[in-house]
Amino acid sequence: MKSIMLVAVLAGGILVFSGCGFHLRGSSGFDFTFVHIKSESANKITQGVGLRMIEEGVQIVPTANAAQAVLYLRNEAIDRRVLTVSSISGQQVEYELNYRVEMEVQKPDGTVLLEKQQLSLLRDYIFDETAVLAMWAEDEMLREDMFRDIVAQIIRRLQVLKLGKVELTKIVFDGIKTKYVTGDSIMIDIIEKTARKAPVDIWLSLSIGESTWFVTPSKKEGQIWQLSQKPLPLQRNVSAEQTRHRVLDITVPPDLVGKYTLRAVYTEEGIKLDLNNLSSMMRSTMAEGKLIFND
Repeated sequence: MKSIMLVAVLAGGILVFSGCGFHLRGSSGFDFTFVHIKSESANKITQGVGLRMIEEGVQIVPTANAAQAVLYLRNEAIDRRVLTVSSISGQQVEYELNYRVEMEVQKPDGTVLLEKQQLSLLRDYIFDETAVLAMWAEDEMLREDMFRDIVAQIIRRLQVLKLGKVELTKIVFDGIKTKYVTGDSIMIDIIEKTARKAPVDIWLSLSIGESTWFVTPSKKEGQIWQLSQKPLPLQRNVSAEQTRHRVLDITVPPDLVGKYTLRAVYTEEGIKLDLNNLSSMMRSTMAEGKLIFND
């Protein structure tokens, strides 16, 4: 399965869809904040649904345990079959398009919220042998219209879920570069884009492949930070007046080579982080950045 982890790609695509009139009729929003999407052979539908949820303020999170709901989209397909054939020329003159995809929604613990179901649409059209280019254009327009209708069906089903919204502070990384070499200085801050009213704890993780470490203050003399496999916070009880936070200020060591993902999130103050129930603890969006370290 492919997990939708590149939220920036989805967010960038919102402008494209908005520009071509991609808006759902009668949208009433979502009663949840965090969703994780898993796609199996359903990439186009996955992107369309993800874009729509982002527009409505839903956070597409990179891991299932950070979500309130996990949306599974599978086996997207569109087929065309012949309905009628010309009795004069013997050529096909009427077609039927069938667009379908499977969806299912679960909680992170596997509890089923929406049973697995197949959504399907049928459209037929007449093929004019004297205007081939126009007919192919009509075929493409029908496919796009069916795509939008399928997305709308999925959205309407998701809008019936009552999981509760979480008030979040929007956070982003500042000062992050894509590539670093040994000896480079890394100075990365978290900036708060929206106001908050309560103190929080800040958690920072660094991942490569399946391995994840938490960045936490070091107790060793002369060393500011250290990496821990146990969930430990970077900062505790950060007041609401503090809106910018230096989270990394180091020199790249020679043994730090590879492609890493840096993530940060706020939680309510004083909690013990439960990675299997992260969504109930989050008090911010999840900041994410890609780092490549070379020799």
